[in-house]
Amino acid sequence: MQAVALATALANSTLDQQGTLLGENLYPLVDALEHDNAAKVTCMLLEMDQTEVLHLLESPEALKAKVAEAMEVLRNVAQQQQGNSPTDRMASLSLTDNLVS
Repeated sequence: MQAVALATALANSTLDQQGTLLGENLYPLVDALEHDNAAKVTCMLLEMDQTEVLHLLESPEALKAKVAEAMEVLRNVAQQQQGNSPTDRMASLSLTDNLVS
């Protein structure tokens, strides 16, 4: 949808409809950049201010940068979750850590 038509549709929509409209327009663009995580990244971008999302729809370079930023956040979260696995916690324990003297 062209920016002018989208802006008009947004102005005449409820908040829920606005989110849906933005998501429907944003998702294919995100999917083209990051197929495996398109849904997650789209949801992350939709948390931004509506004017910022509109800017992303109009600027491929800005969208590419924000998608890369979102992917970095997802990678950091995944690394943190890996570091907190029960196996990692067990591996970090020492037999002498819990010995009573």
